[in-house]
Amino acid sequence: MRHLKSILIAFPLFMFAFFACTSGDDNSSGNITPAAGQWKITYFFDKQDKSSNYSNYTFEFDSNGSMSATNGSQTWSGTWQTGFDDSADKFLIDFIGTVPSALSELEEDWRIITVNDNLMHFEHTSGGNGDTDVVKFTKI
Repeated sequence: MRHLKSILIAFPLFMFAFFACTSGDDNSSGNITPAAGQWKITYFFDKQDKSSNYSNYTFEFDSNGSMSATNGSQTWSGTWQTGFDDSADKFLIDFIGTVPSALSELEEDWRIITVNDNLMHFEHTSGGNGDTDVVKFTKI
């Protein structure tokens, strides 16, 4: 009886430790890199189609994790990285300093749908209301 009591106490602790260590929230995918060159946003959806907000922007993603966005007259620098969170590969964009609202809308942890040499398709589900934002970059 004494061993059964020890097992009943230890089992929940074991299960907690097992699932805490295998949740995958801190694993990095590490194998997703945008192709070199210039990209355009050809589709952006946030409650409505806002693609036209990005018609003047071009983006460059360097293999070292740096990136830039240009609208023809001004350039903003930032970083990108990949990771793994909530059981999904993620693509994170972060600009340095103050940026136009269109660029600040890109600063999310985007779930990776597709990344290849010509297309990057990402989605982000809002924690507040559950809406899904979509962004598609197309290689120029």
